[in-house]
Amino acid sequence: MAEASADAQTGGSLLGTLWQWGGNAMTYAQQTINSFMGWEDLEVVDPEAEKAKKGVDTEGSGMLEQERKNAWGTKQFQQYIGADVTSLLSVPVWIMEPFTILQKAAEIMEYTDLLDKADSTDDEFDRFAWVAAYCVSPFGAAERAWKPFNPILGETYELEVGNGVRYLAEQVSHHPPICAAHAENAHFRYDLVSAPTTRFLGNSLEVYPYGRTRISLVRSGEVFTLVPPNAMVHNIVIGRTWVDAYGPLNINCITTGARCRLDFKPCGWFGYGRYEFEGYVYDKEGTKRVKLSGKWNQWVDAVRCDAAGAPQPGAEVRRLWTCTPKPVGDYYSFTQFAHKLNSSEGIHAPLPSDSRRRPDRAKLAAGEMGSAGSEKVRLEEMQRAERRERDKRADGWTPRWFKKVDEPKLYEGELDLSKVPFWEFTGDYLKRPVGEVGPAADVNGKGFCPWQYPDMHERL
Repeated sequence: MAEASADAQTGGSLLGTLWQWGGNAMTYAQQTINSFMGWEDLEVVDPEAEKAKKGVDTEGSGMLEQERKNAWGTKQFQQYIGADVTSLLSVPVWIMEPFTILQKAAEIMEYTDLLDKADSTDDEFDRFAWVAAYCVSPFGAAERAWKPFNPILGETYELEVGNGVRYLAEQVSHHPPICAAHAENAHFRYDLVSAPTTRFLGNSLEVYPYGRTRISLVRSGEVFTLVPPNAMVHNIVIGRTWVDAYGPLNINCITTGARCRLDFKPCGWFGYGRYEFEGYVYDKEGTKRVKLSGKWNQWVDAVRCDAAGAPQPGAEVRRLWTCTPKPVGDYYSFTQFAHKLNSSEGIHAPLPSDSRRRPDRAKLAAGEMGSAGSEKVRLEEMQRAERRERDKRADGWTPRWFKKVDEPKLYEGELDLSKVPFWEFTGDYLKRPVGEVGPAADVNGKGFCPWQYPDMHERL
């Protein structure tokens, strides 16, 4: 266990917290281990909070609790103790949210204004502090307990979030599950590959957010790499599921040699230290320059400090990031940004492979659980048929918007290619004409086609 935990610190990415970069990407705690993705957003419910004690008084939550207990009683889960359960089984719809993992990954785009501010800042260490605040911000969306839909091979998700930001994610591998993503505007470039792994420990799950994240600022030309903390998912079979993110979040500026380490405190007895973090931006000689602290689900504060880490006399404590208030009483605990990610209203027509076009996701969003389950099974069977056809024809799979690089340049601290293959954004997506804005009904659950052999699916 100790060896695995140490190894996980050598690389990774957050995508919608913990995948969220890879996230984490972060992007992830769910109430089952079936097909658990280490980069999904993990629920971060305080086990001592009133909400955690009472739970959600709904028929669905009662069914969920009973199903989990039944699964454990029949030893369905016990055989996997000590194993990586990243994608073992197909999960039932009643534990799912109307969201895909690719959409979860896109939650890292909520606070890109922090990167815009970083790019517009003249001081090197203040600039680094803005980047660090951005790296913490995806944890603010990590309080959901539902399982998202696993992406189909070739599935995509695209997004425009204002200030010229365009984002695209693509599922480039199914076994093992790997997602690649790219975003950019006039201020930054963001590149991600997520290839997480897990270890099932009985009633808990250890998550290693393996991946590769690079953030480039346009004006300074600086390139930053990110290694997120690990997480422990508690009570995934019995009890109220909650997650503790713990350990260091490391950010390196490979251009200047400066670095940042933020230590996420593990949750202690009675919730002591819950969500808290503290750390510093260091120059290339290892001298402390900026102190950062806060609660990773609420805010990030920064202050210039001396070499000992104490605030400089008269230095202003600046709040770099504050989490946007979340909707009250939302059934799936979606953030306001998550609702935007799930909406087909007022958007340019996305690719046929876009997650919003999935019929199972759309049916679940409409509350049609039976139909959602049927559509999910149908899509999974179509994916299996695709694989059989590829084997029959001896064809390979080639992603549409990313290309695999066999001998890339890796920076210090990044995982080797055996753990995280290198996928590079081709740029072709940005050259295609932007679709027209049309009715949401033409996108939501309609025209989903990530397939390599679309003609063969007409009978399925």
